[in-house]
Amino acid sequence: MLPETSRRDFLKGTAALLGGLSLPSILTVPETAGAAATGGYKALVCILLEGGADMFNMIVPRQKSSWQEYRNVRKGLALSRSSLLPIDHADRSGNNPLRYGMRETMSGLQRLFGEEKLAIVANVGTLVRPVTLREIREGAPLPRQLFAHNTQRELWMLGDSKALLNTGWGGRLADRFDPGPHPWFNLTVGGENLLQSGGRSAPLPFENAEISPDTMRRYGFGPEAGGAQLGRTYQRLYADRRSASNRLLAALAKERMKELKLPYRLSGLFDGLKEIPPFPAGVHETGKPLGEQLRLVAQILSVHNNFPGRPRRQIFFVNHHGWDTHDSDNAHQSEYLSECMTTFQDTMERLGLEDRVTTFTLSDFGRSLSPNGAGTDHGWGNHALVMGGAVRGGEIYGTMPRISPDSPDAWEDRMIPTLASEQYLAEIVRWFGADNDDLDVIFPNLHTFGGPAPEFMS
Repeated sequence: MLPETSRRDFLKGTAALLGGLSLPSILTVPETAGAAATGGYKALVCILLEGGADMFNMIVPRQKSSWQEYRNVRKGLALSRSSLLPIDHADRSGNNPLRYGMRETMSGLQRLFGEEKLAIVANVGTLVRPVTLREIREGAPLPRQLFAHNTQRELWMLGDSKALLNTGWGGRLADRFDPGPHPWFNLTVGGENLLQSGGRSAPLPFENAEISPDTMRRYGFGPEAGGAQLGRTYQRLYADRRSASNRLLAALAKERMKELKLPYRLSGLFDGLKEIPPFPAGVHETGKPLGEQLRLVAQILSVHNNFPGRPRRQIFFVNHHGWDTHDSDNAHQSEYLSECMTTFQDTMERLGLEDRVTTFTLSDFGRSLSPNGAGTDHGWGNHALVMGGAVRGGEIYGTMPRISPDSPDAWEDRMIPTLASEQYLAEIVRWFGADNDDLDVIFPNLHTFGGPAPEFMS
């Protein structure tokens, strides 16, 4: 018999794993995948800036008249013009003739922008359809619960601001590319998330660069079917339930057995792990530090060929907390984000993966233009950052809004997005290998926005 502590540990683990199972993933009837993950390896690294990042105080107009308008509306939060780090863009679209700068704490990202490894995607947000200020005032349809953290974050992750979906765009993308299904397409180091939910395989979570097959072997699970009494009992129980007439019971048992075999299938994953130096440490962080998360992603990427079947596509989810700046500016956050993203890109170059890994940001929403006395309140449109060797960097894509009192681009002090979140994400997913048929499934409302989105990926 196993000792009492082992039984308790096992039962707690069983409950946790069953509680984490995705019902859509175990009950969905498989569809034929439309995308073919051909060519070399590619990975996406999504950094969620949770809480609503104030990009309007990270990317600032630096021409005197436009900066003066910015200062008039941002008041005590305004950055001095002399402190801005110049970023020069070609403005190939003709939409952004002004000159801009990054705040002085973001020298790393300024360097990557100058090296054409970083692009800025302007004024992107959740939209039901393209909309103007006049149409809003006349009652045009808007995303539900527009300024609510949880709802807006969900819409970004679901990839559709119009319909109430039950799968994330990463989950749908996995089903199009990887009909296996295999649990190493969607990987998360930032915890559970809607973006990767609802596919035929739940996302595979990582806490550190370790796999411990002995944890389950001692309970008698896995190919060796060890001799532990409790393990044999549970193996028989789950094996019997896999053939149960109750579909839900059978599906749960089948998924549980797959979970229990995962440590064996991945037991050699971190063999030959590359040495990745420590990443920068932040201040006033909540949750797992961004630097630790990105370092773990880099470690996994360094051994990506060790995954069974050597998958050609993977999506990583990272969650950077603490961007709800009602009572402060985001100076320390922006500096830490710049340091971590720069270190990650430099690490990808050392690993020879700079052209195969694209890192991008998303956030709940932007912030209000006017301060509330100490910080800023919930907004709508926002800027996003896209980084990597495959990015057409050194450029601002989309249309930068006017940062001024009574801006014609704002509604009640909040920027009206001129680029839908689906358009932004679709350009990234297209680089990943999706065709038009795939995009229709992954982003069902994409067609509403008409013409081509900015082509910021090569």
